[in-house]
Amino acid sequence: MHRYFLLALLIASPVLAQQEAPAPTPDEQAFARLPTDLQALLGNFPPRVALQKLDYARQNLIATGNAGYSHDQLRSSVENVLEPRYAAVRGVSAGAMSFPPLSPLVPANAFDYR
Repeated sequence: MHRYFLLALLIASPVLAQQEAPAPTPDEQAFARLPTDLQALLGNFPPRVALQKLDYARQNLIATGNAGYSHDQLRSSVENVLEPRYAAVRGVSAGAMSFPPLSPLVPANAFDYR
């Protein structure tokens, strides 16, 4: 009788161990799909915060006119977000005198010909 109980326990333990492992969250899955160098840069943050910092770096690249950025530009932008050289990450503005504010995606010389 004890042999059957031991056999059942040995068979059931891997099944129970598989059921106890929680499924990865969508943030963890997205973080796992990142290149390894970005994972190394953002590895000390929770996955959700790391993805927010990555999105912020992408937005800064697009705002500065680099919509077709390379992987190296993205990595350096993430490095700037994590450890800015100045007190804050420098932004680009169309200027305080424009109303309504110009989009950073519009070239600066678009309104010179009017």
